[in-house]
Amino acid sequence: MNIIGNGLLEFINRIFGFISPIFAMFVVEWFLPIRRKGWAKPLLYIGCWFFTGMVIFIGDPVNLPGTLLGFGAVLFLCCEGTWLQRLSITLILSSLGLSSSALVDSNYYLFDIGYLFRFTIWLLVFLALKRFAPKQEYHLPPSLWGLVDVLTLTPFAATLITVLLGDPYGRGNEMQDIILLPLVTLSSIGLLWAVVILARQHKLEQEKSFYQLNLLRYENLEQEQFQVRRLRHDMANHLQTMSSLPDQELREYLGQLLHSPAMGSSYRYSDNSIINAVWGAKQPLMEQMGIETEISVTVPAKLSIDGVDLCAVFANSLDNAIEACERLPVGQRTIKVKARADKGMFVLQVQNPLLEPPKKRNGRFATGKTDLAAHGFGLASIEEIARRYDGSVSITTEDGQFTLFLYLALLE
Repeated sequence: MNIIGNGLLEFINRIFGFISPIFAMFVVEWFLPIRRKGWAKPLLYIGCWFFTGMVIFIGDPVNLPGTLLGFGAVLFLCCEGTWLQRLSITLILSSLGLSSSALVDSNYYLFDIGYLFRFTIWLLVFLALKRFAPKQEYHLPPSLWGLVDVLTLTPFAATLITVLLGDPYGRGNEMQDIILLPLVTLSSIGLLWAVVILARQHKLEQEKSFYQLNLLRYENLEQEQFQVRRLRHDMANHLQTMSSLPDQELREYLGQLLHSPAMGSSYRYSDNSIINAVWGAKQPLMEQMGIETEISVTVPAKLSIDGVDLCAVFANSLDNAIEACERLPVGQRTIKVKARADKGMFVLQVQNPLLEPPKKRNGRFATGKTDLAAHGFGLASIEEIARRYDGSVSITTEDGQFTLFLYLALLE
């Protein structure tokens, strides 16, 4: 009976040994985007299985370095993100996994339930972070990742010192090991939580920056339209003034009027004044660059989308298309725009040809401008607006065409 009980316990332990890597993979995916390769996820599981299942004895100088190097190599190979980002997450997860493994494997009372203990640790980490884990597109500047690395050094060094320089005959029962290793595990979980908080704060700052940029664009557009309406309203006064001017002054006055925004063509492609205003502001530039345009818009005058957001979506989409057309020969420059608001959804599609597939930087399509500090926010701003309206943005680059497709949920 005792043999059967021990065999059953060993079988259950092994089952948990195959499940623990799955939760470890989920945690990795929350902080590092996985490469879109067929081998990436299977290799990541193998790496997590090796990492969560390796026996780590205090005083053993072999298993910990090998596990650390193997796990780090798998993360760097299977995951995307900046070098600092991958290094930070590798150090934090290594401190967490290795300290908890050393605690259970070096403790006589816990050794028999080692896999169950590991499973419990990773399950608790998974549950603690599931609701608040950052989206895969989260980004932190290098300075913040550097700060995370510095904070990680303490628990990481404590794990290395405890395991590599510890007494192999104490078997983890010494008081300092029993206290220190759980503290390292908790500190590592706290560092993961710190990354979550930093990512959320950075996202809020980005959203604030996007909103301020979009608000400025909207205010400038409104001011321009106000000047146009005022000039047209005053046209009768202008005509009366011109009738009494001498020839030379009359020609100068006419020249000033002809170069004013009010004398440009009036574009009306839908009932929505914001879309008309954005298109009207971009149309002269597109004509100047020799860009052929096709536009089909069925959007009512009033939408449940904030005017600033609607302006930003249209303007940024057109700006990206114009930027792409600028790199094409004149005869190949075309922009096609379709927009529709119906059945509780606002849908926008902007399409333009590509000279070559756009490059990505940190998982995002990068701007072609040389001044990266002043450009490259268009798609990020559109994605941020889509999230706020429970919508989505998809981008395809097929058959030499760049297609941006966006939908936003409308309030009934």
